[in-house]
Amino acid sequence: MSTTSDTSPVCTILTIDQAAAYLSIPKATLYTWRTRRVGYGPRAVKMGGNLRYRLADLDAWIEEHAENFTDDDGGLPVPAPRDGSSLSRRSHPR
Repeated sequence: MSTTSDTSPVCTILTIDQAAAYLSIPKATLYTWRTRRVGYGPRAVKMGGNLRYRLADLDAWIEEHAENFTDDDGGLPVPAPRDGSSLSRRSHPR
């Protein structure tokens, strides 16, 4: 009788392809955040000239960017009007 256990290590260092898949975004978006929006995207690590992401950093970034509907206004988000009008600016007849 043999007993087997799952001895595969949990991968906590991800390639940019894996990180993009984990976040469900294009890989190009991660590159853009690093080069054009410095400090916006999740923290990355350079390892041997390759870009890597720690799973813990990705999870922390997701948590930091989670919407909080109880901020200053204390209410829930206002649903979009069903008549096709915009909430951003109301037009008044002249």
